[in-house]
Amino acid sequence: METDYRELFEQLTSRYSGADPQALLQVLCPTLIPIQRLDKTVFKVPGENHFRASFWIAIDDSNEELIIRGRTGKFVPRDYAGGGVWREIAKGRIIEVDHANGTAAGEVYVGGTRKELADALEQLTEGDYLEIDQYGAAAKVLSGLVEYSFAHIAKQSGYKVTRMPEDMARHLGVYYHYDFELERNDVMKRVEVKSLWGTNTRYARLIHSKTAEYPTSSCKFDTQDIFAVNLFLRTGDIRDFAFARSVPIEVKPHGLPPASNYPEHVNQNPSCEIGDGTWFGSLDEVWYLD
Repeated sequence: METDYRELFEQLTSRYSGADPQALLQVLCPTLIPIQRLDKTVFKVPGENHFRASFWIAIDDSNEELIIRGRTGKFVPRDYAGGGVWREIAKGRIIEVDHANGTAAGEVYVGGTRKELADALEQLTEGDYLEIDQYGAAAKVLSGLVEYSFAHIAKQSGYKVTRMPEDMARHLGVYYHYDFELERNDVMKRVEVKSLWGTNTRYARLIHSKTAEYPTSSCKFDTQDIFAVNLFLRTGDIRDFAFARSVPIEVKPHGLPPASNYPEHVNQNPSCEIGDGTWFGSLDEVWYLD
């Protein structure tokens, strides 16, 4: 069935009268700025335990409003712009702006060890892009697309799907600490949708905000029955997920490791590899584990 793009655009903009295609593009799609020069010499930030390398970009009419000291972005491969797979190689931060000469200097970092930065630098080359989310919408759009994709997959697999509210008025009951309820054959299970760790996609990111009930930033095991981790940051496909059940591995096989000092909480950065005995490639595989 052929897509009617005019009708699609009119539906997209019906809520936002006056928004044109360029506005949608600028808000939804980050700007790509090619690396002009790259120095892979790793240095330690004075007074801090952080490691960095250096890069330079050119300032022009298409990006000058974004280039300011402190601006951050992600480095992505050059072939992504030509239809290749999106992936984050490292992060970048502007530290010096020279408008007179039309250049800006910045630091390459990954938020990890010297070796992790060195590994990222092996993959980063001049001509790759610094991707800047112009209006802060990209992360929220990605999150929404991930949850839409999960719900679509679950429905196709024969589950009844209920999306939980993002907030709960106090007089209506307690807050739901999970994203979806799935039901099949009168059995209901709670699912929390998460993502991979940004610059080290070997690991899942099973985190929760610290509160009186959460002394650590790790999810509790009893908050949900299943974790669904989206693999977009690894594969570039929003439809790819890994699934694990939310029980300690010491209690049941195919479980997850607990946090070191909080046995009621899951390790917030467990390795995530389908087929490793913990993570599975479909909901059905996890649903029927006893």
